[in-house]
Amino acid sequence: MSRSPLAMVAMALAGALAACGGPSSSSPAASSTAGSSTGTPGGEPSPRTDPTSSVAVPKLHVRVLPTRLPAALAREAVISKGRYAVIAGGMVAGDASTAASFLFDTGRLRTVPLGSMHVAVHDTAGAAAGSVPLVIGGGNAVEQSDVQALAGNEWHVIGHLPQARSDLVAATVGGRTIVLGGYNGFRVAEPDILASRDGRSWSTIGTLPVPVRYAASTVADGDIWLFGGERGGVMQREIQRVDPATGGATVVGRLPAPIGHAVAMTIGDRVLLAGGRAGAGTATDRMWWFDPASHRVAPAGRLPMALTDSAVVHDGHRFFLIGGESPELSARIIEITAG
Repeated sequence: MSRSPLAMVAMALAGALAACGGPSSSSPAASSTAGSSTGTPGGEPSPRTDPTSSVAVPKLHVRVLPTRLPAALAREAVISKGRYAVIAGGMVAGDASTAASFLFDTGRLRTVPLGSMHVAVHDTAGAAAGSVPLVIGGGNAVEQSDVQALAGNEWHVIGHLPQARSDLVAATVGGRTIVLGGYNGFRVAEPDILASRDGRSWSTIGTLPVPVRYAASTVADGDIWLFGGERGGVMQREIQRVDPATGGATVVGRLPAPIGHAVAMTIGDRVLLAGGRAGAGTATDRMWWFDPASHRVAPAGRLPMALTDSAVVHDGHRFFLIGGESPELSARIIEITAG
């Protein structure tokens, strides 16, 4: 029996995940592209070197792709590996949560619909248990604890976090999914660092020194890094490093200014922080380089527009900011490469 294009794409994604042991939220990669624009608005050039270091940093190329998402979307979950990424949930028009999911093919720059989740959520996080994409927690009318897994084209609730949690981040490192930060509907922010190998059983492995919601996160040098975030409606400046093996967490530095609702991605031996909110209702287009070795931060140019609450897809050499708020919900895809 012949297979549908959807089934073939889904199988390709599953194969990529299985071959690589499951994706992490972000992994070191070098970027490249064609037909991109460089520099920043007003003719300000993107910096080529970090003024705090003699080590050259990549020159960034940033462009808005002609491809659009099926609908304007923000605060969604992303699980990416190789050419494909699963994008699930998020906030859509009317401040509503969606249960929709789709594949983003970074090679052909197109989207393919997948099945709907059992629980519609936004402010959620994506990771993987082995080859299985997971959507973890999130919120709709209230915070949720569900862990939803994609099998073929169908989603299933396979487990629950120890408590409901939205506004969280997640990363898969060393065969374990690590959940950090977030909001349970009562406390200012969640301090407990959770870990699971299968998405079903969770344990607390550590505590954040500065509990936050809406932090930017990435994996670099084997550690998970959290940048800024929000506490009680106030954006934060702390840079926190988490050892995923032990759960040990420390504050290693501070950002030049408070930022929350941003995204982070690892490019070579540096981390790029992009967009976010400098305060309630104040979005930014600024980008920053962070050096995990020296813990120093330097300017990295600007996005084409101010952007918050987007999500990062990567295919090994390119990064894509999916949707977000600018300040209205966006269906745009921004490509970032370096070289």
